Amino acid sequence: MKKNNRFTFRLFISILCALFFYGSQNPVLAADGFPNRPIKFLIPFNPGGQSDIAVLLLKPTLEKTLGVNVVPQYRPGGGGALGWTMLKTQKPDGYMMAVTNLPHIVVQPIMTKGVSYKTEDLAPVYLYAQSPGGIAVHKDDDRFKTLQDLIDFSKKNPKKLTIGGTGKFTGNHLGYLQFSQLADIDATYVSFNGAAPQIAAILGKHVAAIYGGTFIFANNRANLRILAVATEERLEDFPDVPTFKELGMDLVGGIDRGVTVPAGTPHETIKKLGDALRLAASQKAFVDGMKKQGFHLINLGPKEFGEFIQKRKEQYIKVLRTGGFLK
Repeated sequence: MKKNNRFTFRLFISILCALFFYGSQNPVLAADGFPNRPIKFLIPFNPGGQSDIAVLLLKPTLEKTLGVNVVPQYRPGGGGALGWTMLKTQKPDGYMMAVTNLPHIVVQPIMTKGVSYKTEDLAPVYLYAQSPGGIAVHKDDDRFKTLQDLIDFSKKNPKKLTIGGTGKFTGNHLGYLQFSQLADIDATYVSFNGAAPQIAAILGKHVAAIYGGTFIFANNRANLRILAVATEERLEDFPDVPTFKELGMDLVGGIDRGVTVPAGTPHETIKKLGDALRLAASQKAFVDGMKKQGFHLINLGPKEFGEFIQKRKEQYIKVLRTGGFLK
């Protein structure tokens, strides 16, 4: 063998050995090379909010598991719509994933003009938490000791019962609509631009009740009387509060929080991200941090998350049609 050929052969063997060693030491990269650069974690809301807190809690374990930096990127606006529209336009390679909320990604494309993404544009990766809905009144309002008291008042006084929520066609609004349909009452929904003014309204007794997430109740339990929560079973944080189901209403829901990537992302890439997120969401720091914020933890991978979205979509559309918002 000529000298140059021997050198080339030895170089080739050296490169193969190096690649083998590198791949064996980095199992994440060994299969298909993903990921080999930083991953952007899109947060379609302002910094400092609950979505941001979740990402910061997930970040350390994600970086350790995936072997690359995970970089939060903020794109607030339109109740999340700007961020999810941005996600839709990204290359489906797994290098951008986004915090994704329900009912937002189902209802926005149906009910909000100018929204240019569809639910199907976002591929489900992992669902990690939900903020179940519920109804609460001021603790000093002796008119409403139970949910039935609230219902009876509304039936005797059509449109006079005011129930505050955040936004229109949001988790709060849809929960209120479903409750009023199941209870067969004609109440008045008062929309607020965020949880802070919603809480201020009930504490100031400007509304009779609020339909909100349990995280709001957790942070204001000393001043509220919670009448019911929209969960399958009673919550550990509120053991004395009945579920709507206990009270004869098939109402389960709230704001569900997970992660999606652009549609068309390879299955193996989605699985790798989903596995990493599942591990990160099992860590004590994440569990304790989320529970402190009043969240109920969930653990659904890509397939189960997709089925969950479809089930919720059917629920939302039924509520909107019954309310006369959809034909």
